[in-house]
Amino acid sequence: MDWKKVLPFIAAVFVIIALVWWAGTEDVIRILKRANLYYLFAALLMYFAGIITWAMRWQVIIEGLGVKVRFRDTLAALFIGLLFNNITPGARGGGEAVRVYYLVKRSKGSYGQLFASVTADRILDLIPIGAMLIFSAIYVYSLGFRELFFLILLLTLMLAGLTGLATMVMVSERRVKKVLYGIFSFLARLVPTRVKKHEEKFYSLVDTNIPHFTTGLRIAVKNRKTFVLSVIYSFVTWAFVVLRNYFIFLSLGCKIGLPTVVTVQIIATTVGIISVIPGGAGIIEAITSGTYVVLGVTKEMAVTSSILDRIISFWLPLLLGTVLVTHFGLKPKEKA
Repeated sequence: MDWKKVLPFIAAVFVIIALVWWAGTEDVIRILKRANLYYLFAALLMYFAGIITWAMRWQVIIEGLGVKVRFRDTLAALFIGLLFNNITPGARGGGEAVRVYYLVKRSKGSYGQLFASVTADRILDLIPIGAMLIFSAIYVYSLGFRELFFLILLLTLMLAGLTGLATMVMVSERRVKKVLYGIFSFLARLVPTRVKKHEEKFYSLVDTNIPHFTTGLRIAVKNRKTFVLSVIYSFVTWAFVVLRNYFIFLSLGCKIGLPTVVTVQIIATTVGIISVIPGGAGIIEAITSGTYVVLGVTKEMAVTSSILDRIISFWLPLLLGTVLVTHFGLKPKEKA
């Protein structure tokens, strides 16, 4: 294994150790010892419930494009995608291509159609994220936390800018092709011996699938039934995310307001989206802990809850995704 690939995760462990030291190792251990396992189990259930509703949203989008796929394959693709999102840098996008590849091999959908479904899935997820950012900005401003308000405003503008730029590219077949050709040319100059031999196949795939992608994306966004159901599933999914964090605090014997949980969760999520660190490993724990402390949570409680949440939402998907890839593989096995 290339040590450079595991370096971010080693760094994340050191960050977590530093956070525990900062909060007080004995205090963190004391809080963990008295944790209510029933509430922790409830938090775990909230995580899986959120994943299921996320898969249901994606399933609605896929079927809206006329592609038939089994729900269990959609769910497995999502877990595998989470694995690759957590080990690749930048906008949590590394797993999206893997999601597409996995389902293409298990359905009659084209790469273009399934890329459109994944893109629409990400776009529709931005609606509740945007709503939570606005709510959080109003909430912290009302409490007098001006610095936190400006941080949320900055994150909102950065996310809006990235989204706008991506949308400008994706709505145009010509622009999408131009970007993909540019990426291929860059890779061809970087590693010519590995890339050049795939040039003909690459251009053929782009020319065939990009029209499917742009057409599918328009259908997914404009289909009223698909849009409404997907938005509903998006808000339900985020409700489960907030409840997961809330139950973690309850398990530690700490009563906390839901607005505080929403605010911290959306700040961490937005940072994770734009982070170049794989899965935001380490940085999310630090930001989550720090923001909770700013909002009045004790540092030992903030660090302990942040670590528990990341075990459920980051390290557990790494394990589950690895098991699924190891057991099923990305490409279905040939029938005898």
